[in-house]
Amino acid sequence: MNEDTSSRFRKLPGWRAGLLILLILVGLALVLGRDAELQFLQQHLLRGQGDMRYLQERPLPAQRGIIYAANGQALAVNVPAVTIWADPRIFQRYQKEWPAVAQALGISESSLQHRVHGGGAQFVYLLRQVHPQLGQALEKLHVPGIYIEKTSRSYYPLGPVTTPLLGLVHLDHHGAAGLERGFDTWLQGKPGREKVLVDGKGDVLRVLQMQPAQNGHDLHLTIQPQIQYWAYMTLQAAQRHFGAENGSAVVINVHTGQILAMVSVPSCNPNTQNGCTSPNDYVNNAVHQAFEPGSVMKPFVVAAALGTGSIQPDQSFNVSHCLPIGGFCLRDDVVHQELNVAHILKYSSDIGAAKIALRTAPDAIYDMYQKAGFGRDPELGFDGGTSGVLPPPNTWDKARHATIALGYGVSVTTLQLAEGYAAIANGGVHVQPTLIAGQPGRSDRIMSTGISTHLRRWLEGVCSANGTGILAAIPGYAVAGKTGTANLANGKDGFQKNKTNATFVGFAPGFAPDLVMAVSLRGSTRYWNFGGVESAPVFRVTMHHALQQLGIAPRWCGNHPCASASNQVTQAQAEIWAEGGGQ
Repeated sequence: MNEDTSSRFRKLPGWRAGLLILLILVGLALVLGRDAELQFLQQHLLRGQGDMRYLQERPLPAQRGIIYAANGQALAVNVPAVTIWADPRIFQRYQKEWPAVAQALGISESSLQHRVHGGGAQFVYLLRQVHPQLGQALEKLHVPGIYIEKTSRSYYPLGPVTTPLLGLVHLDHHGAAGLERGFDTWLQGKPGREKVLVDGKGDVLRVLQMQPAQNGHDLHLTIQPQIQYWAYMTLQAAQRHFGAENGSAVVINVHTGQILAMVSVPSCNPNTQNGCTSPNDYVNNAVHQAFEPGSVMKPFVVAAALGTGSIQPDQSFNVSHCLPIGGFCLRDDVVHQELNVAHILKYSSDIGAAKIALRTAPDAIYDMYQKAGFGRDPELGFDGGTSGVLPPPNTWDKARHATIALGYGVSVTTLQLAEGYAAIANGGVHVQPTLIAGQPGRSDRIMSTGISTHLRRWLEGVCSANGTGILAAIPGYAVAGKTGTANLANGKDGFQKNKTNATFVGFAPGFAPDLVMAVSLRGSTRYWNFGGVESAPVFRVTMHHALQQLGIAPRWCGNHPCASASNQVTQAQAEIWAEGGGQ
C-alpha cells in the first residue's frame, strides 16, 4: 500500500520549482515594466490619444447681423439650419447603416462614400446649412459617428429684388458679394467654441468648457422696400422686352441724398439651392458698371456754359446743317432750323449741344462734371464700385470737346447720373448719396439757383408733347428729365448699329422735386431701343408708385393739378417723337 502511494507521488526535482518561480518573477517584471512605461514614459501620448477619442472641440457659430430697410422690414435675416458632419473613425464601423443615412440626407450612397473618404481622418462635412428637418430625420436613425450641429443660414425675404444690392454669404458665414461683403466685418460677429466629453459612440456626456459666440451687428439701410420692388419689376420687364443684356436703376431723395432703391438685372434668387451660380446675376450694375451715357450729359454742359456766361438762357442756335467735327459731320436725327437752349434739350439736338460745348472752356465743363459726381468713386461706406472715366481737359481735342457733351468719350454709372440730376432738382446743391441710415451726407453748391431753375423748367419740356421723354410723363404730376441713347463701341474704333445704352434720368414733381430716378439698359437689340422708349417707361411706372408710397401729392395750379401736357398724346405720336430725338 505504501509502496503504491510513493510510486504515484514522486518528488519533483528542485530545479523545476525554481524555474517556475523564475518565470513568474520575469512575467511580473515585464508587466511592471510595461506599466511603468505606460504610466511614465508614454503618459502624454496616451492622454493625447484619449483626448482625441473622448474630448472634442466644436464651433459655436455666431448669428450674422440682420439687414433692415428704412421702414424696419428685414431684407436679410438668419433662419434655423443644421450642419451635418461625421467622424470617419466611428462612422466607418457602421457601413451597413450607410444606405439609410444616404436616403435621410437625400443623396446617393456613392456620394456619401465620396464625402466620407474625401475629408479628414477625424472630421468631414456631409451637408452644410440645410433644413432642420434633415437633421431630425437623421437623429431617428441613431447612427454613431454622425453629428448634427444647429446653425443658421442667410435668407432674403425679397429674393432677387435685392440680390445685386445685398449680395450673398458663403457657407462659412462670410460675405461673398454686395453689402454682405462690404460690411462683412460689421455683420459677421465672432464665433465661439465648446470643449465636450463624448463616449465611444460620440454622444456628448458633458460640456467641459465653453466660449460663447458674439453675434454680429445689424445694418440699417435707407432703402424703401416697395420702391425697390417696383423698380426691379419694371426694369426686369423692360430688359426682357427689349432684349437688354443688363440694366440698373436708382431712386434718390433729392434733399437728403438717401438712396430709396437700387436695383440691377439680371438677378437671381439666393434662397433656392444653386440659385446664384453665375457672377453676372449678382453684380450691382448701378455702381460697378460704367457706360457711355449719351445725351443725359447735355444739361451739365448747359449748366457749365450758363455759369461761365458763354451762352445766355434765351440764346438760339442754327442747327439746320451738319456740324463738321474731326473729319465727321455731326447730324441730328430730326432736322430743325433754329433752336433755343430749351428746345436743344427738348429735342436732344446734338448739333446744338456741340455748339454750346465748343463755346465753353473745357475746364468749365470738366469741373461741372466732376462736381456733379462723375469721375469719382462712390462713397457709400464700403469698398467697391467704379468711378467711371472722365478724361482730364488737357487731353481734349476739338472732337473730344464736342462729343463729350453728347455723352461719348466719358463713362458714368447709374448712381452717378441720379446723383448729378439730384443736384439740379435740389436747386443746384449737390448732396452726397447715402445708403446707410444715419450716414452723414456732404452737400456743396455746384450751380446757382437761377441755373438750376432754368434747367428744371427746360427738362420739364423734355417730358411734354413732342419731347423725347414723353413716355416718362405721369398723369397729374409735372415730370422733368432727359433721355440718352449711345451706341455700344465695337472695339474697333467704331460703334455697333443695333446695340445701345438706353438711359433716362428724371425727377418729380418737376418744378418742386422730391425724388430723382436714373434708369439704364445696356445692350438692347429689339424694337426702338432709345432711352425715351426703353427706359422712360420704367421711370414712369416706378416713380408713380414711389410718389404714392411716400404720400407726395401733385402740386396744384389754381384749382387743378399741375400736370404734364401729355394726357392727349397717343402712343404712336409718343413713339415717333421719342424715336426722332431719342438721343
